[in-house]
Amino acid sequence: MSELDDDAHLAKLLEASEALDEDMDNLLRKCQPRSKRGVITLALCGTAFEHALSQRLLIEAGLTGTALALCRLHFEAVVRAAWTAQCADDEWLDKFTTPIEGPRHREPAEQLPIATMLNHIGQQIPLLAVELSRLLSTIKAMHSFVHSGSQAVAHALMPSYPSDKLMAVVWNRNLMLLYVANAAVIAVQDPALVPRMRLLREKHGSCMPPTSQS
Repeated sequence: MSELDDDAHLAKLLEASEALDEDMDNLLRKCQPRSKRGVITLALCGTAFEHALSQRLLIEAGLTGTALALCRLHFEAVVRAAWTAQCADDEWLDKFTTPIEGPRHREPAEQLPIATMLNHIGQQIPLLAVELSRLLSTIKAMHSFVHSGSQAVAHALMPSYPSDKLMAVVWNRNLMLLYVANAAVIAVQDPALVPRMRLLREKHGSCMPPTSQS
C-alpha cells in the first residue's frame, strides 16, 4: 500500500471515528449514576472520552506528537474506569470520596498501579484483562512521548508521522472507547442501556482494530 493510500485510509478512519464519538457522547449523557461507584466511574469515563476526543482532533490537525502522548493518559483512564466499575471495594470507594483537609492536594485513597488493577480485573473479567494487557504492550512505547524522551525527539525531527502507525493508534483508541462505554453502562446499572451498548459495537465495528472480535 502506498503512502497516498495510507493517507486516504487514515482520513476515512478518522471520519468513522468521529461518528463513533458522537454515539459515545450520546450514550454517556444517558448514564445517570446511582451510587458512589457510579459517580467515580462516570467521571473516569468522561476523562477517558475527553482524551480520546483530543487524540482524534490533534491527529486531524497534524499535531501527532501530543496525540501520541495522550495514548498513555487515555489508557490509564480506561483501566481505572473498568477497575472502579467492577473491582474497587467499598472501603476504597469510601476513602476516595472522603474530603481531605489542608492546603495541599493529596489523593484521598491509594492510587493503585496499572499492573495491580489489571490483576484485579483479571480475577473478575479475564477476557477484558487479556485485551487490556495486550494494549498495555503497545502503550508502554508511548512513555517516551509523555516524558519527552528519545521517541519524542525523533518524532519532532520527522517530516510527518507514518499514516499506517497513526491508524493503529486510532484503532486502539476506538477499541478502548468500547471499554469505556461498557464500564459506564455497568456502573449505572441501567438495563435499558444494554441494547445501546450492543448497537454501538455493531454499528462501529468497521473502525475497530482489524483483528478485534469486539
